[in-house]
Amino acid sequence: MSTETIDQLIQAIANISRVERPYLENRLTIKKLEIAKEPVDSEHHDALSKVTMWENEIRNLNSWTLQWLVTFCTCSLEAEKKRAKEGLKKANQLVGETEKRVQEKIDEIHEVDVKNEKNSIDYRNLEKYREDVTVLLNSSLEGDYPTINAINDSVENCKNRSAEKFANIKKLEKVKDLLKTSDIAILEAILELRSSTVKETLMGEGKVYFPQLAYDCLKQAREEYPDLPGFESPTEYVNEADNTGAYYSPMQKYLWDVRRKLAELITWCDNEALVLLEDETQIQIELGSRIDEYNLERRRILKEKL
Repeated sequence: MSTETIDQLIQAIANISRVERPYLENRLTIKKLEIAKEPVDSEHHDALSKVTMWENEIRNLNSWTLQWLVTFCTCSLEAEKKRAKEGLKKANQLVGETEKRVQEKIDEIHEVDVKNEKNSIDYRNLEKYREDVTVLLNSSLEGDYPTINAINDSVENCKNRSAEKFANIKKLEKVKDLLKTSDIAILEAILELRSSTVKETLMGEGKVYFPQLAYDCLKQAREEYPDLPGFESPTEYVNEADNTGAYYSPMQKYLWDVRRKLAELITWCDNEALVLLEDETQIQIELGSRIDEYNLERRRILKEKL
């Protein structure tokens, strides 16, 4: 049989294989930028939540609520209204600032993505050529050859290592999603407690309110990834204003502190995932070269047999 088609495919692979490393490394860079964007997304979401918090507080101060009655009786209603308006103004400023930073991150990702567009087309062609030549050689060459077996073992080794890294990356992504769900549940609980003092008052002083969904997700995250670090529950209450001038009760402050601990866990997951992604990228580059070596050796033996 003629090996002309096989030769043409192998030549085509040689002509564009140079794109493999820059394409995969740029894809890794995009993933790093996406991870770096997440804390900025979180800051923007927090800023939006603080806008909602202050709007609720202003609405309560303008209504016949328990909060209105307390502030009215203590002759501080107008001062509280003024403080709430100032807090809302600061929160809206934060929304604008964080929105700008989110867009800057989006632009950074887009810039690398555009640069990698040509490489991505060539890389898809490269994968198709490799698949085609592999299929042709599978049907053209039979028998057992030590050199081919040795190279094939290295190919399978790469595939197994890649699969292991990828499985751990997916597991970390699932853990991150659980931590984020826990975080959102806690933030919603803070907003609920601030929107009405009744629930917190009924629970009594010194009690801790922790949303069941947040607890369940955190528990599941630890079961999914036993190496996930633990953290000590916040114990010290510091009565200080946040970046919009808001003060929080001990229960609310406790929940804010837990959110900070969750943010640290998410960062830990990101760092673990980045190490795995770096390794997996290098394995993919190695795998490509091993597959090419495997097919070149098979073509050499096939030509010797003709």
